[in-house]
Amino acid sequence: MNRIALATMGLTALLALTTTPAFAQAAKEKSDETHSHFTKIPAAVADIWKEIHKQQARLVSTVAKKDLGEAHDHAFAIRDLVKALPGKVAPEQKTAAESGSKEITKLAADIDKSGAARAQKATEAGVKQMGEAVLALEAKLKSAAPKK
Repeated sequence: MNRIALATMGLTALLALTTTPAFAQAAKEKSDETHSHFTKIPAAVADIWKEIHKQQARLVSTVAKKDLGEAHDHAFAIRDLVKALPGKVAPEQKTAAESGSKEITKLAADIDKSGAARAQKATEAGVKQMGEAVLALEAKLKSAAPKK
């Protein structure tokens, strides 16, 4: 081979090795932007509950449409919102909020797993359990609310 052919091959190989990671990183960043599990947490407890109920409705609708690949987005949003409650409720409500948060965190993980496995009935059961757990937590927090 002549020198020009060798130089061209070397330059091509160098280009391929240096640009591929950049393209891969750009693709990963784009993917992360379109499929984020970031949940904006409202400042007020009442607004957190509104958002929890909104996400529950979306979760139920998503699972009813058999769009199990998206179920985890709403389950994790509920989880994140509930996890914010212990830091925002009155001190006498904190223990109940933490306990409910642990249970709902586990249920969100279960919904994620069953949704990823395309297990419709298991996902529906998880959504039902999560709904019941959210209602139970809301009732506990209301009963433990400081009297004015």
